[in-house]
Amino acid sequence: MNQVQKILSGDLSELDKVYIEIKPKFISFARRQFPQFEMEEIEDIYQDTIIVFYQNIKRGILKEINSNVSAYLIQIGKIKLIQLYESKKKELGVKEHFLANELGQEEYDFKIENAVKFIYSKMTDACKQILNLFYFEKKSMDEIALILDYKNADTVKSKKSRCISSFNSKVNNMYFDGE
Repeated sequence: MNQVQKILSGDLSELDKVYIEIKPKFISFARRQFPQFEMEEIEDIYQDTIIVFYQNIKRGILKEINSNVSAYLIQIGKIKLIQLYESKKKELGVKEHFLANELGQEEYDFKIENAVKFIYSKMTDACKQILNLFYFEKKSMDEIALILDYKNADTVKSKKSRCISSFNSKVNNMYFDGE
C-alpha cells in the first residue's frame, strides 16, 4: 500500500511522516527560490500545502502519485509561493490603484502616499481580501461571496462600500487635517 492509499484509509501517521520527511526539502527549496519571504511565511505555505495534499487525497483528486511525494508537494507549494508573491506585489501597487480609481486623483505627493500605505496596512483582512479580489483579480461580487463565504453578492457589495468609505475617510482626515 503506497502513502496516498494509507492516508486515504485513515492512517494519519503516514501524513505526519510525509509532513516531517519533506518539510526540510520544501523549506530549502522555498528559501532558495523566494528569499524575500520570512521563515514564518514559508512555514505557513508548507502547512497550506500539506492541507491541499490531504484534501486532494480525501476528495479523490489524488489517487496515486507518478512522481515522488516531495516533488508533488513542492509543486503545490511553489504555486502557493507564487500566489503569495503576486499578492504582495499587488499590495504594494494598491496605493496607486486606490488613488486613481477611488480618490479621483492622478497625481499625489509623498504625504498622501504614506497615508495610503499606513491606512491600507491597518485595514481588516476581510477588507483587504475583498478589495484584492475585486480590483486586482477582477472577480465579480458573486464570485467573491462564494470565495469568502459571504451570504450573497449584496453582502459583499455592502462590505466593499464600507471598506472604501472608511478608507477614503481616513485618507482625507490624515491628508487634509494635517496640512
